[in-house]
Amino acid sequence: MRLRSRGIIGAAISTVVLGNVAVLSTALAAHAAAAPVVIGVDHAPPGGHNFEYVDFFPRGGVQVHTGDVVAFNWGASPDGLHTVTLLKAGESPAAAWQSTPVAVPDGDDGSHALQFNPAIGGPSQPPAGSGAPGACGNTATPCTYDGTKTLNSGANPTNGSASFVATINAPAGTTLNFVCLVHPGMAGSLQVVPATTAASTASSVQSAAAAQAAQDTSGALAAETAASATTNTVDASGHRTVTATAGAATPNVEIAEFLPGQLSIGVGDNVHWVTRTIKDIHTVTFPSGTHAADVLPAVCEGSGSTDPPLAGPPTSCPGGPANFETHLVPGPFGSNTISSTSQVASSGLLANPPAPFPGSVTYTFNTAGSFSLFCHIHENAMKASVLVQAASTVATPVTAQPHFTG
Repeated sequence: MRLRSRGIIGAAISTVVLGNVAVLSTALAAHAAAAPVVIGVDHAPPGGHNFEYVDFFPRGGVQVHTGDVVAFNWGASPDGLHTVTLLKAGESPAAAWQSTPVAVPDGDDGSHALQFNPAIGGPSQPPAGSGAPGACGNTATPCTYDGTKTLNSGANPTNGSASFVATINAPAGTTLNFVCLVHPGMAGSLQVVPATTAASTASSVQSAAAAQAAQDTSGALAAETAASATTNTVDASGHRTVTATAGAATPNVEIAEFLPGQLSIGVGDNVHWVTRTIKDIHTVTFPSGTHAADVLPAVCEGSGSTDPPLAGPPTSCPGGPANFETHLVPGPFGSNTISSTSQVASSGLLANPPAPFPGSVTYTFNTAGSFSLFCHIHENAMKASVLVQAASTVATPVTAQPHFTG
């Protein structure tokens, strides 16, 4: 999901709720006896690919003792956004995702208005360095998890430097489940073992994470290749429809790419984009980089049913960052016939069941030219183009690489 310099929502969420970004040090000031156990959140993709690893590294098999420190370290990828949410003892990941939906009503803006769930975006305790009572989450001041309640990092972008640090004070015998609330299905666990049982070593955790990353990447590369194939049909008038992919996936990797990244068609032809995601959502939006038709506009809480657009950082909202909101506007925008390279049009949110959004969209191109498009959720790197030629020809991919441009 969109992040980093990634556009309005990522920058705004990072500013208003994070503040707990810290580079991991080799020792903890308050816990100098042992280095933290490091668990990765997402992962750097191979060059030339926009993979969002909806996975923890490693997602299981880690053993810790009561009193050990765990550091969750966000990887570096173009378009990821995740939480690390440590669930209270006995709560299942499925129950957590059901009770904390990504979108919730914004009641004061009308009966059908939606917003990104503030309980997901904001940390359950004030971020370290904020100066607020109870602030925690960095290496100097870890938060404390004892299993009696949920501990949420808040939503962090995959900028390669974000971290969330917690001291595990749950008793031996506890299975600690942790999830990303942004991506239902992204889950991991660790075991709190008695002092008489050996805890996982740093090298064993690192080795397990590396093996898991290699397996995830291999599966994603195969899925990417399969999704790059196009099909063509011809209607009675002789115009063609090419079917392409807007996002593919494996169980642990969302492939945030248009496949293929460039298409060549003729005037009057159509492109039918199908999303093949599992945990993610996408849009097909023209032209690339437009600020219009945003499905996740950042706003400030206003009076009545009107919330003005965010004009700066969340601190610029009247009343301060507490009045920052991210609205959800899931519907399509504009026409499905593209006539100009500057025309704004959007599919709105695309996803697969059980998400209540369509899984495909078709656009007709009736003017020659080069048309740029992007995903408004993954705006940093999920981009593509359609070259429309004056005479209709069989719609074929110009090239399958690069899949995205950053």
